[in-house]
Amino acid sequence: MNFRQALTWVALAGAVLAGATLLDRVGFPAPQMMLAIVVGAALALTGHLPKPLPVQVNLGVQGMLGVVMGSYLQVSLLTSIGWDLLPVAAVTVATILLSIGVALIFSRVMKVDIPTSTLGMLAGGSAAVVAAADELDADPRPVAFMQYLRVALVALSAPAIAALLDDEEGIAYSTATLGGSVTDPALPYWMIVGRGDQVAGVSTAIVLCVLGIWVGRRIGLPNAALLGPMLLTALLTAAGISHGYAPTHLFKDLLFVLIGFDVGTRFTRKVVREMARMIPAMTAAVLALSVLVAGLAMSLAYFVDLELSDLYLATTPGGINAVLATADNMNANLPLITGVQTIRLLLMMLMLPLLMRALRRFRVPQPVVA
Repeated sequence: MNFRQALTWVALAGAVLAGATLLDRVGFPAPQMMLAIVVGAALALTGHLPKPLPVQVNLGVQGMLGVVMGSYLQVSLLTSIGWDLLPVAAVTVATILLSIGVALIFSRVMKVDIPTSTLGMLAGGSAAVVAAADELDADPRPVAFMQYLRVALVALSAPAIAALLDDEEGIAYSTATLGGSVTDPALPYWMIVGRGDQVAGVSTAIVLCVLGIWVGRRIGLPNAALLGPMLLTALLTAAGISHGYAPTHLFKDLLFVLIGFDVGTRFTRKVVREMARMIPAMTAAVLALSVLVAGLAMSLAYFVDLELSDLYLATTPGGINAVLATADNMNANLPLITGVQTIRLLLMMLMLPLLMRALRRFRVPQPVVA
């Protein structure tokens, strides 16, 4: 890649970040990655695509994304939930199983390969799932399409459904945000890690990324670039040894943009036609999953003394940022919602390799998307 091509990518990333900032202000779900996918696809379809980004860039992005995910684990939040965590965790596992069930039906009906449909329907961790699709033998294009269709539907429906289920007012809960133990949300947007000392924070993130990838490969982790740094960071976060190393604000947004570019630039006219054909079935599958998960939340309310709206927001199939924004506006139980969403995210990422290995035993239909 020459200097002009590198400059083109920098300009594209800057333009997408600026556009995503505007979309974020109006509540658009996952604007950084979704806008990058659209821009990348447009460039690919019109033949104006610059030279692809180096493989090392994608490797580094996955590693840093693993650091972000690992930083979500906050032991204090989990312990604050108490024994109610057990039945809620059981519902979390049930949500993953429901995702797989809906994916298998979708795969059979639409003749899409099982790894692709399963990754597309898994609830939560959309950016990580899309980033891991290649290594798990799935097509990242329909995976991204299904994941972000799910995110959009959940983001649009969660506030209205939670408001309908909320029958208590004025209850105050402690503040909690994903990554809160290692990130200061009050920092200016231009800061790239969650502490005032940017050099120390970035240095820690780089060490976690490089060491995590190395350890992941040494112990034979599938998708070591993502899972290795995630596990190492989760251990460091849980132990409370250091803080402020998670990519945040501008840096985290840039990671999502680069993942979006990687997926979007693979789109062809044939892929776009197939995606358009599958939109009705994808929408029906996502809606069915959302209804089933809402049913789980309602069933759980009979066993634990927790607000139904809080249980719904804690178990929604994805859309973490939209869910947290809704919960904050409703003065909901943020420790519960954040803790459960975090458990599912980490559990799902750890299960992915084993899940893909098990699903390959099924008869896989010929994929429609080329």
